[in-house]
Amino acid sequence: MNTFRLKTYTLLCCFAVIFSNISCSKDAVSVEEMEQLEALSMAEEILQIVNAHRASIGKNALEFNILANDLAYEHTLYMIEQSDISHDDFDKRSDRLITEENANKTGENVAYGQRDAKAVMDAWLNSSGHRENIEGDFTHIGIAAVKNSSGTYYYTQIFLKKRNSNA
Repeated sequence: MNTFRLKTYTLLCCFAVIFSNISCSKDAVSVEEMEQLEALSMAEEILQIVNAHRASIGKNALEFNILANDLAYEHTLYMIEQSDISHDDFDKRSDRLITEENANKTGENVAYGQRDAKAVMDAWLNSSGHRENIEGDFTHIGIAAVKNSSGTYYYTQIFLKKRNSNA
């Protein structure tokens, strides 16, 4: 009887260890997925605020652009790596948009430290240069909002105007 209890106890312990490892690995994935969803949601909220502001002054809504978004994301990761905000290599991002998206005008806003979409948009709208981009003659936008390892957000908006766009 003691052997049966020992085997049962050992088997239950093994299941507990296996289950806790599976559970922990799922939690780690869920945290990563949650952070990605949070960043995506933040970018979507920024786009909504941008377009609401533009509508309030009679401007067209900006459309999401995949390349601009990818470039914004890459630049945001670069800023996190540098622990500084910058427009480093904007000319290269602009050249790609001109070449690959048929853009004839580009602009960029960067920021860091604001905790949410409203805060970063308030900061940009209270800065004449950033406001000029938000209110500018653009048709498309890419947006990235990424947290660094300390939980601080870094942001990039990339604006473009496509040639012959009806938007």
